[in-house]
Amino acid sequence: MKAPLFGLAIAASALAGGAYLMLGGRMPHAPALSGSRRRRGLRGHAESSELKLYIDNDGDLYRSQTTSIINNLKRRLAKGTYDRTLAEKLWGYLAESGAKKYVKDMGGGTWHQVFSVADRKAVAKELNDDFLAEYGR
Repeated sequence: MKAPLFGLAIAASALAGGAYLMLGGRMPHAPALSGSRRRRGLRGHAESSELKLYIDNDGDLYRSQTTSIINNLKRRLAKGTYDRTLAEKLWGYLAESGAKKYVKDMGGGTWHQVFSVADRKAVAKELNDDFLAEYGR
């Protein structure tokens, strides 16, 4: 009986320190992590802000996609047919292109492993919020 209690004490001390100790499988109180967090540790804000900065400062992406997205959404605002969900989906295409170009330029693996879906969606939402702050409602 001492082994399970000893293991429980180790797990409790590990949880207090901020780390999860897996004893024979997933602990019921441990949070489920997304794919990118399982693969490479805790991630999120750093990757999404890096991707947004890259997209904002890349001239090729600006000329090829950003200007056409802005013109399209400005037309939709003027006509009154602007839909936030569809606009974020449109910005998501730019975030995907930016992730592909970033990994091609900087290296570091495949684009979908470097920038998770959650990272790209966060960037798309930020780009849409920036657009609305400048042109919008």
